[in-house]
Amino acid sequence: MVTPNVKLADSNIIVKAEKVNKHFGSLHVLKDINIEVLKNEVVVIIGPSGSGKSTFLRCINHLEKINSGHIYVNGHMIGYHDRNGKLVEDNERNIARQRAEIGMVFQRFNLFPHLTAIENIIEAPTRVRKTPADQARADGERLLARVGLVDKRDQYPNQLSGGQQQRVAIARALAMKPSLMLFDEPTSALDPEMIGEVLDVMKELAHEMTMIVVSHEMGFARAAADRIVFVDEGQIIEQASPDDFFTKPRSERTQLFLSQILH
Repeated sequence: MVTPNVKLADSNIIVKAEKVNKHFGSLHVLKDINIEVLKNEVVVIIGPSGSGKSTFLRCINHLEKINSGHIYVNGHMIGYHDRNGKLVEDNERNIARQRAEIGMVFQRFNLFPHLTAIENIIEAPTRVRKTPADQARADGERLLARVGLVDKRDQYPNQLSGGQQQRVAIARALAMKPSLMLFDEPTSALDPEMIGEVLDVMKELAHEMTMIVVSHEMGFARAAADRIVFVDEGQIIEQASPDDFFTKPRSERTQLFLSQILH
């Protein structure tokens, strides 16, 4: 069982990070990260390459281990329990149970190459959630229809374009009915003409669930985000609504960043 003394009271807070630090050897990648993400909020994290954005996303579902601080999802500490003020890693069974509540879409699509689109989608629900195969397939086909790919259900990943593969990956993540969706630069590996089709699906999903998106797509950030978080050198420099962020950024570092990417 998850240790009860790390339960948070406010059910409206889906993600809470407190003084999170992450090191890769001597490199201090995340520096005292503090943030709360509310239910059905869409938070877009932007910043220069190497600033720690993707690392933080991976720490949320314990794909990367933090060195200090706490991360809670749905009120429970992820990956650890607190023993006399020290982080002690949880057992794999509890971590897997927690991860089942978190959907993640990666830069690379990570589809199983030997499975068709529909088989990729129903794999986790049938194995992890023990969903009956017929129900999982029906749910999977509804999700494929939602991302515009029901006619591709029986095709293998190598028969799909990059944009189609990423849309299958989104449907696969949704199949587990997660309370939180993480998107790690989901369009960065796509050809430019395929980016729009993936962003359109993400815009449709916005506000139906809690989403944290690491992205360089400023148009998406403007259109879909409730809040934009600017990260640089492992620190949160500024966070604001899209309108405030793009029209009246407070930090000089934010102003410089925007001047370099918005022409």
